[in-house]
Amino acid sequence: MNIKNLTLHVGLGFALAISGIVSQTPLAQAQSGNQSDVTGAIITTSDIAGGFNFSSDRRRYIAFRSAAIQDAVNTSAISINQQLVAGSLPIVSTDPTTTAISVTIQQNLQVILADTGNVDNSVVVIVNDLVNAGADRTLSQNFVYSLRGLTARGKVRAAKFQVVTRSYNTFIDNCSDQVFVNNPDSLRAIRAVLSIMLNAALASR
Repeated sequence: MNIKNLTLHVGLGFALAISGIVSQTPLAQAQSGNQSDVTGAIITTSDIAGGFNFSSDRRRYIAFRSAAIQDAVNTSAISINQQLVAGSLPIVSTDPTTTAISVTIQQNLQVILADTGNVDNSVVVIVNDLVNAGADRTLSQNFVYSLRGLTARGKVRAAKFQVVTRSYNTFIDNCSDQVFVNNPDSLRAIRAVLSIMLNAALASR
C-alpha cells in the first residue's frame, strides 16, 4: 500500500466530507433568492489563499448546508483555539505517531489559525518543520498561508473551510513519501485540527 494511504487515510475522506457539509450556489441564484438564513462567502479564484485555485470560472456562493453544521464547526473552532494555546490538541486516532504534538508547533499553529500575533513568524516555524521533514518549501508556504484566519474569533467561513481542506489535499498529493515517513508535528497538528472540525460538522447533520 502507498505510504500516503497507509499513514493518513484522509485525502479522499476529507474531500468527500467537505462536499457533504458545504454547498455551492451560482451567484445569480443566490442574489435572486432569499438568503436570510444562509451564511457563507462569495469567492472567485482571486480569493483563494496561497495560490491554490479550486473554484470554477463562474462565481459561486459557498455556504454551510445548515445552521446546525455552522454552529458545530464554530464551536469546534473555539475549542481548537483553546487547545492549541494550552498545547493540548488531541492526536488523530489514525496517526501512526503516538507521542504528543510539540507545544511550540501547536502554539504557532494557533497564531496562524486565529490570525493573531506575528503570523509571518509562526508561518516560518510551521513551514520549516514541514521542509525539514522533506516537503517542498513553496508548496509548504502556500499550504500554511491558506490556513491563516480559519478559526479567527471562532467564526469559520464555509468558503475558507473548503479552501483549507482542498489545500490540505493538494499538499498531501504533492508530497514525497519521505514526509509521511517523518510525519512532522506540524502536519499531525493540522490533520488533527481539520479532523476535529470535519467530525463536528458531520456529527451535526
